[in-house]
Amino acid sequence: MDINGHDIVERIDNRLEAMGFGRKVLLIDLDIPKTTISSWSVKSIVPRADELYRVATFLKVSVVWLLTGEDECGLAPDERDLLDSYRRLDDRDRQDVVGIIAVKLSRYEQSYGQGERVLT
Repeated sequence: MDINGHDIVERIDNRLEAMGFGRKVLLIDLDIPKTTISSWSVKSIVPRADELYRVATFLKVSVVWLLTGEDECGLAPDERDLLDSYRRLDDRDRQDVVGIIAVKLSRYEQSYGQGERVLT
């Protein structure tokens, strides 16, 4: 697996967007210079461990996810958020969610044919 700064910055930007923030929040809240973030992306420099830790903590993701795009369980942050939400539901609501997913998957498979779909 190739770990590079450009991919890390892309994950950071995507997570910031999902949280409703822009990159400027890193500059202000974490006091990371713009030139540092730029060098991660443009020169593909992997951030130092302390920088990765601060960013991961702020974004509420693991350092492993910043480096690889997957957490220790192989889940992306949106998948982790979905699982955490699911776990807060009572049994009846969980059954409803599973039913909705089954309907959606059935429609998806009918539209694209089984075996041809790619789940990401």
